[in-house]
Amino acid sequence: MCKTIRPDNQFSATEKLKTLPDQPGIYRFYSKPGKIVYIGKAKSLRSRVRSYFSDSNRLEWRIRFLVPQIADVDWVVTHTEAEALILEDQLIKTHRPRYNVQLKDDKSYPYFKLSMNELYPRLSLVRELKNDGSLYFGPYVSAGKAREASRIIKKHFPLRQRPLTLDGTKIHKPCLNYQMKRCFAPCAGLISPEDYGQIVQQVLQLLRGNYEELTSGLKTQMQEKSENLEFEEAARIRDQIDAVQSTLQKQQVVSKQKLDRDVFALVRSGGFAGVQIFFVRNGILLSDDFVFIEKAEIYEDQEIVRSILSRFYVSGGKEIPKEIILPFEYEDATMLEAYCSSKRASVVKVLHPQRGEKKALVAMALKNGQQNLVMTMKSMEADKVVLDEVQHHLKLKNLPKRVECFDISNISGVNNVASMVVWEDNKPKKSDYRKYKIKTVEGANDYAAMEEVLGRRYRHADLEKKPLPDLIVIDGGKGQLSIATRVLQEQGIDLGDVDLIGLAKGRSEKKAGVEKVVDDYEYVVKPNRKNEINLKRNSSTLHFLQNIRDEAHRFAIRYYRNLHGKRSIQSELENIPGIGPKKRTQLLKSFSSLKKIREADVDDLVAVDGISEKDAGEIHSYFHDDTL
Repeated sequence: MCKTIRPDNQFSATEKLKTLPDQPGIYRFYSKPGKIVYIGKAKSLRSRVRSYFSDSNRLEWRIRFLVPQIADVDWVVTHTEAEALILEDQLIKTHRPRYNVQLKDDKSYPYFKLSMNELYPRLSLVRELKNDGSLYFGPYVSAGKAREASRIIKKHFPLRQRPLTLDGTKIHKPCLNYQMKRCFAPCAGLISPEDYGQIVQQVLQLLRGNYEELTSGLKTQMQEKSENLEFEEAARIRDQIDAVQSTLQKQQVVSKQKLDRDVFALVRSGGFAGVQIFFVRNGILLSDDFVFIEKAEIYEDQEIVRSILSRFYVSGGKEIPKEIILPFEYEDATMLEAYCSSKRASVVKVLHPQRGEKKALVAMALKNGQQNLVMTMKSMEADKVVLDEVQHHLKLKNLPKRVECFDISNISGVNNVASMVVWEDNKPKKSDYRKYKIKTVEGANDYAAMEEVLGRRYRHADLEKKPLPDLIVIDGGKGQLSIATRVLQEQGIDLGDVDLIGLAKGRSEKKAGVEKVVDDYEYVVKPNRKNEINLKRNSSTLHFLQNIRDEAHRFAIRYYRNLHGKRSIQSELENIPGIGPKKRTQLLKSFSSLKKIREADVDDLVAVDGISEKDAGEIHSYFHDDTL
């Protein structure tokens, strides 16, 4: 249920706050009709909203800035405090109010997934947690380290890797991993579920951090194999022990209690802040992360931590530990405990330790957070110098904090595609990259293709989702630039609000002694400017633009090759009787190339969803029957 009050800028009047219910929910402050400046949650809307207008809160920075701007408020009553947490998170993401903490885009962490709901479980890396009967281990902040750990585990603890549905009845042909001794081929029935289960238990011990127990068991097995003169098997177990001791057993033990904990520490410097997070699993510091916050001076500590906790536990996709350890008393601890406990299906504690091991964990997180904040601020200063140089050299109206660059890719006009890459604060923002399949242009016409792409990106509907960047970069010279200028004007975009440039290549000839030397160079063109802007070699401006342009070209080429490869496969598969669009799509999902489809045997093909034995026979015959 929703109730709106209209205070007419007279919020101090007690009678106008009496209508607030003493129930959980969310509230929204407006500076003018339709302009939300703050969204909050409360277990008692009456108490929380009234607190903003009491004299005791006037000295708080955030409220000091916020309250004079409030012209209206409305609220939504929820049945539970947990519902209020979820609704607040959703609304903040949708509206991004000015006085809520602005975090960068949410990111997912890799987890190990062990599919215990299968007869022969598989181990894989995923970024989404599902309630599917599998066991999940993580998070791993570094995807590179997670992949390296995955490689080592698969090498020394040979669980199956093929995504087949095995029920113990159907026999498949062993794959290359069996030949490489990295799998015992359960798909071919060459290992029993009981023996396979022993390997699964070893991997479980490894992922849970039970290294001593695992190593002790492996040493016993190695001794037994050696005494039975099974030296090859003993050597394999020896390699397993070495892998555990030398590579995987590197995590730092930080707790005598083998519990899962997330530890948070808040650090500040000047107008910046950061939150350091330790992910402790089974008493081992598994990984850590640092969240940097700009323009943090107007936010109270409670507000910053509240936003971080909402991002981690309310948005979903992240594991909830048994304990959440914070650097101070959290005013919404009871609400968060209730929500996390229901989501985890077991008791979750939100703690502010005063002494002992948990207090030491917070102190360690604080020390690491301080170092990360200093390094981040230094990096920001270096990036700011580069952006200032680019603005000065190119005579831009705006500091190029956000840059969008476009590139067209095709070969002989086939599979026309385009890419848009985004740079923010001198770094790529891959979550905002976009790829376009050209719809209205036939043949190699880069001008028309650029016109279509820019029209699609900067139409009004898209600008409501993603506002204008500070700088638009077109890969090309005056021709492409004139197209871009016209498109922006047709979309009602004032070139006084956004900078637009074209990055082009030129060639000059110089005399060096008796020979002429061809010198390639790059230059910038701008609307309403006759002369080009030459870029000096090794200048920060040239390096900045080249990085963005080359990334746009790489992204477009990759998309083109992907489409071209799929088109070739689709065309070939269309010749096979009985293989329609749906079956071709399933084949493409299972086999990444036509070569792999051609090399697959009938059993491999039948394992693809939607492919019957008859279909598999037709496909195999098509590629292997000499009469065709």
